[in-house]
Amino acid sequence: MGQFHRISCMTFIGLWLANGVLAQPKPEILDFKQALQLAYNQNPRLLEARQAIAASKGSLTTANSLGNPEIELELGDSRSFEIRQPFGPPGAGFLHRKIASNSVKIQQESFKSAWAAVYLELRDAYFQSILHKKELELAQANLQAMRQFFSQVQLKYQTGQAFKNDFQRAKIELLKAENDNLSAQKELKVHKAKLNLTLGRSMETEFDVQENLREEQLTVTFEKLKETMFSQQPHIKMAELELDSKQKNVTREQLSRLPSSYVGFKREDREDEDDSSFLVGIQIPFWGLNQGEVKKAQAERQIQQVKTEAIKNQALFGLYEAYLNAELHHKQLRLHKTSLEESNELLRLANLRYSEGRIDFLNYLDQVKAVTQSKVNYYHALFNLSQSISTLETLAYSSLRQEDFLNEKF
Repeated sequence: MGQFHRISCMTFIGLWLANGVLAQPKPEILDFKQALQLAYNQNPRLLEARQAIAASKGSLTTANSLGNPEIELELGDSRSFEIRQPFGPPGAGFLHRKIASNSVKIQQESFKSAWAAVYLELRDAYFQSILHKKELELAQANLQAMRQFFSQVQLKYQTGQAFKNDFQRAKIELLKAENDNLSAQKELKVHKAKLNLTLGRSMETEFDVQENLREEQLTVTFEKLKETMFSQQPHIKMAELELDSKQKNVTREQLSRLPSSYVGFKREDREDEDDSSFLVGIQIPFWGLNQGEVKKAQAERQIQQVKTEAIKNQALFGLYEAYLNAELHHKQLRLHKTSLEESNELLRLANLRYSEGRIDFLNYLDQVKAVTQSKVNYYHALFNLSQSISTLETLAYSSLRQEDFLNEKF
């Protein structure tokens, strides 16, 4: 009875320890929309862009205020106090405020540009994780198949039904399958870590991706995308706002040729009398009439015009190239899908014929490898099409998937 009691206790402790080891918390299931929300709120690039907007709004507040008054105080036999409020040339302050307002809009467009870049980076990391998860599943399935195949070849070799080179080749393929499995594990970990960094969190955070790669369609025309890009693309809008500011700066410098004015109040206390007066004055830019600043502003405007046109042309070329890539990936997906359908039948026949002894070892091995590669190619084709559509979305700053992610609506 005592021995039975000791065995029962040991069994209970063993089960308790095993339960403690096995009862690990399940990793977080992260769908793509949740990932986007996390990135939008936590990505370091977006946090920096938000602060840049706040800084530009601070500059706008300053621009909307009057210049600092000038105060003069004199102490001695007589005491005097004088305060002046300067005003710039007529209309110059209004243009200064408009330029500051443009700076806020430029930073807002810069935030959109950063969000588009993060969106593309996130889609790449998230769906790379899905792709490598699929590759890991294929590698594990291939490893299991190679282990079974090696056992069969080993049994045939031991019974004299297979040559030694067949046994050695099977062992080499088994080792290669084990290596492919380890490589797939490493790639999945790398892209999960990359995704965590994009989400603004520790790269060691455990999670599992939920979605699957799916077949997508390219339904929008290039002309429609071009129209959308010129009206919504942040880099183009930033360049146009900068050009507008340069034009306003030219006008402001030309207005600076006009006299500047000031108003003020002065009070003097003398021993025999006190005196108060209101002051009105003007400042005339007599020397040079601000000609140097006008020429500088005009040159900067010309430079920005060239930059704006170059940005538009480069954006149009980028969109054109991305559209051709998306068309190519769409056609390649159809080819790889057909190849995958054929490979499934090839695998069935290869297993049947090899078990019946109708094909040799090397022929069977080549057919199994061709089937595995067809599956890998199909998943890569799904990923390539998805990523090329995402690139088009960010270049045109418009969703092609009936989603509002780029419009910051979650």
